[in-house]
Amino acid sequence: MNTTIHIKTDAQTRDSAKKVAEEFGFTLTSLVNAMLKQVARTKRLTLSLEESPNQSAIEAMKQSEADVKAGKVRSFNSGQEAVSYVRSLIKDDKYKKRRS
Repeated sequence: MNTTIHIKTDAQTRDSAKKVAEEFGFTLTSLVNAMLKQVARTKRLTLSLEESPNQSAIEAMKQSEADVKAGKVRSFNSGQEAVSYVRSLIKDDKYKKRRS
């Protein structure tokens, strides 16, 4: 038994997705059905977004690069090592507050 699902999207998105589906030999309905079946089977949703970063993200990346060059970045060999480091900072901070 088939069930109908209604979704709302703008015409441009629908038309672009329909064109991509057709390039792969699918109808838009069969493409959506395949995606829904995959999500149900794998319990995962994988999306690939080909977008450019906005100005805020570009500035953050530039700042990150500058921090790396300036040696302001700490690397860890494991997650546990990172957690231990953060805990030591918290412990030091609490100690400093008690002494103030």
